[in-house]
Amino acid sequence: MSSTPTRETARLRALESYRLLDTPRESDFDEIAEAAAELCDAPIGVVNLIGDGRQFFKAEVGLGVRETPLESSFCRQALLQEDFLYVQDAARDPRFIGNPLVVGDPGLRFYAGALLKTPDGHPLGTVCVLDTKPHELTERQRKGLLRLARQTMAQMELRRSLREQAEQRLLHERILDSATDYAIIATDARGHVTRWNAGAENVLGWSEAEMLGHAAAVFFTPEDRAEGRPETEMALALQNGSAPDERWHLRKDGSRFWASGELMPLKSDGGAIIGFLKILRDRTEQRATDAALQASEMRYRSLVEVSPQVVWFGDPEGNVTYCNAYWYDYTGLPSGVTGEASWMSAIHPDYRETTRQAWLAAATSGQSYEIEFPLRRADGEYRWFLSRAKPIHDPDGTLRSWIGTSLDIHERKVAERRFKALTELAPAIIWFGTPDGGVSYLNDRWFAYTGQTPEQALPTGWAEVIHPDDLDGLLSVWDEARAREIVYDTEARLRRYDGHYRWYLIRAEPMRDAGGAITGWLGSNTDIHDRRQVEEDLRKAREQLRLAVEATGTGIFDYDLVADVLEWDLRTRAFFGLGPDAPVNLEIYLARLHPDDRARADEAVQAALDPAGNGIYDITYRTLTPEDGVERWVSAKGQTLLEGGRPVRLIGTARDVTESRKAEQILRETEERYRLASRATNDAIWDWSLATNHLLWNEALQTAHGYVPDAVEPTGDWWIAHIHPDDRARVDASIHAVIDGTGLVWSNEYRFQRADGSYASILDRGYVIRDGNGRAIRMIGAMLDITARKRAEEHQRLLTGELQHRVKNTLALVQAIASQTLRGATDVDSMREAFSSRLISLGRAHDILTASSWTEAPIQEVVDGALAVHRGVAPHRIRARGPNVPLAAKPALSLALALHELATNATKYGALANESGAVDLCWHVVHADGIARFCLTWSEQGGPPILSPPTRRGFGSRLIERSFAAEVGGQVLLTYAPTGLVCHLEAPLAAMQDHRDGAAA
Repeated sequence: MSSTPTRETARLRALESYRLLDTPRESDFDEIAEAAAELCDAPIGVVNLIGDGRQFFKAEVGLGVRETPLESSFCRQALLQEDFLYVQDAARDPRFIGNPLVVGDPGLRFYAGALLKTPDGHPLGTVCVLDTKPHELTERQRKGLLRLARQTMAQMELRRSLREQAEQRLLHERILDSATDYAIIATDARGHVTRWNAGAENVLGWSEAEMLGHAAAVFFTPEDRAEGRPETEMALALQNGSAPDERWHLRKDGSRFWASGELMPLKSDGGAIIGFLKILRDRTEQRATDAALQASEMRYRSLVEVSPQVVWFGDPEGNVTYCNAYWYDYTGLPSGVTGEASWMSAIHPDYRETTRQAWLAAATSGQSYEIEFPLRRADGEYRWFLSRAKPIHDPDGTLRSWIGTSLDIHERKVAERRFKALTELAPAIIWFGTPDGGVSYLNDRWFAYTGQTPEQALPTGWAEVIHPDDLDGLLSVWDEARAREIVYDTEARLRRYDGHYRWYLIRAEPMRDAGGAITGWLGSNTDIHDRRQVEEDLRKAREQLRLAVEATGTGIFDYDLVADVLEWDLRTRAFFGLGPDAPVNLEIYLARLHPDDRARADEAVQAALDPAGNGIYDITYRTLTPEDGVERWVSAKGQTLLEGGRPVRLIGTARDVTESRKAEQILRETEERYRLASRATNDAIWDWSLATNHLLWNEALQTAHGYVPDAVEPTGDWWIAHIHPDDRARVDASIHAVIDGTGLVWSNEYRFQRADGSYASILDRGYVIRDGNGRAIRMIGAMLDITARKRAEEHQRLLTGELQHRVKNTLALVQAIASQTLRGATDVDSMREAFSSRLISLGRAHDILTASSWTEAPIQEVVDGALAVHRGVAPHRIRARGPNVPLAAKPALSLALALHELATNATKYGALANESGAVDLCWHVVHADGIARFCLTWSEQGGPPILSPPTRRGFGSRLIERSFAAEVGGQVLLTYAPTGLVCHLEAPLAAMQDHRDGAAA
């Protein structure tokens, strides 16, 4: 498994070498795809290449795309085969279960593909055919696809070979043309020019057109041509394989230049000589430079011999070739001896191997060499020397030699050791800075703190330890200090070895030489993290205090009890109506307190100053400004500080709470109004926390619906559970639609179960409170009991129907009254009087029923209304008595009309026709055989005597019978006694009180 990525990388590299991915279509490959489709009688033919996570179609027929994802590709499976993949029906092949190209569009079913394999065996893609229906593949078709795959690979190999040859030719051309410092010349076997590069034109002056076909000997000097030098070089080249030379040559303009060159024979594949290749380079300047250098070295060697320090030379291989006289005088070694064993013997044994390795490393890498070591003097004493060397290079970069010096630094090393001892004892990090900004020394405290090594920290690696946020500022201050030659002073965070940062104070003083020039910087880093932390904590505390004071409008007071000095800030002064320069003391404080609060405030101060107490000063009082009479409420809190059991200081804060006091008063008044209003309305007010499902009710839940507090579960679930089952789902859905949406107001009507099990009709309204994100967090509402209103609405509906019926009945009754009145009238006036009085009686009966909403009327009111006109100024003449039985609408109207007719006849003919007659009206309820019956008797006395019963029944008699007997199923008995008329009315009590008559009518 571990080799799979390696094989895939090699395969992708092989594919890349053909450079076919993302190239345009080519007819050669298109024809292969078409041939594959025709061969297998399939609608889709493809030449595809499998790249990194993709498949690219170099040619395709019937597909219409150039690239598809690799995840669902059939060809991905083909790469796992040796040479060929055949899928007769992908829908039945477990390898393609769920493949989107099979189960979705385009619904592929058939696949056959031959691998494209490199000569190294890397599979690059396939020549394949596909169809949306299953296929059977013949052996001829399989072999044909394999042949087409081999042809495709042959095309790919041919294109790659041609491309590489073209690139190689182009590379050779570019190499020749780019070598402008070298004259590269090709000739035939006779020495005539066949190729002349740009470098040849640049060095010699002739163009290629001028030189083609001419003898190359033209750029040799006349004396070399005379000696046959060109022919000699060709002979030597044939003999030795090459003929190097270094001599003068001629340019086109006749000038001479020193050149080094080489002539090599050119051979055919069969080994036959077909020409020569001449490479020539102008070395005129180098030759002059070498001559000047030799002269300079002679002068330099003369100076070196008198130098007060060791000066030495070395060859390119690192061998010391020369030491000046100072070396031999100091070491006492034999003059002229420069071998390694000689100079190594003078170095202290403890430093020999380190010095040797440092020198060999420098000599091998060609880098500068610098090291310090003790060197033995001729008298055997060792002194410290600083040895340095630099490589000397030719203009072309070739290492020619080494030059080095060894300087006596013994006094400096002794001083450094003393200084190092001091720096190691110092509690701070000590460092030396160089004028260029680097650091040449750091004491061990730096390395112990940072975890760096000297190689990592010096000369500039120390910057990696500086906190990224502090580095730019530190470098800016460091650059400014060096530029202005002033003390370097800054603070920065340094990373400890464990990654933690601590604050350091970084300071450095410039060090100057005798002439005043800066030679370096002596610096120290002091850990100030704890101090910075304290300062930062103090700053934050002060800032928090300032912000808190600003945000809360808080003032500060400070009472120094020892010095008896009271200090107030500007805000506290404002609380007492004092300006910034006004004097402040305890007397002024007490004087500007409200008189009603003065004694209490003074007691609070004394209590806070009592050493036996807790020292807390906490009081709210009123201040009163004498100048303008402004009254403010101030809340003061403080703490007494004790020293030795004696109070020395009282410090605290003061805050203007006037507005909050007013708000509290308003809130109390509002709450009281709310409490009284909720009691007055008898609404059940609720407060529902949607986050906790906690729901609170006011006392109206008990008043209006009978629930004692202990019987109420304070949750929304309890409330929903007590909604009528037929209304519950509707109400629950409507309220959550508002809560889950963006609305604020909810309203609904439903039936709510009372404590006694009955249901009240409720109009419930609620308001949703949302947070800043629009999420509902709380809901407040009120349940209004509309049971009475619902009943009233139902009654109103019934009353409307009743009214319609009554109007019809009244009109029919009026019609009957009018018909009977007109039929029995003898003249118009009597007819009008009788008709009017009967209508008035009918109207009074209606008034009584209307007052009781046409449901029922007390019999006493019916009697009084019917007889009011007839009683007149002598109400005692009609005596009425009996229980105040409620009567239904129809019986009440019938009784009223009957009484009116009786009273009218009594006024005309009976007891009320004279001044002495009277009427006795009584009624009662009789219970017999379990049935209650209503009985009423009208008795007249003292009127004109009745000598004989009437011979004709008048309208009044018929009206009484019709309106009472017929309407309520009662009995009417008229007795014409000599003393006066007696009318007896009797009916079932249920008929007299039947409220269904309106609905039945």
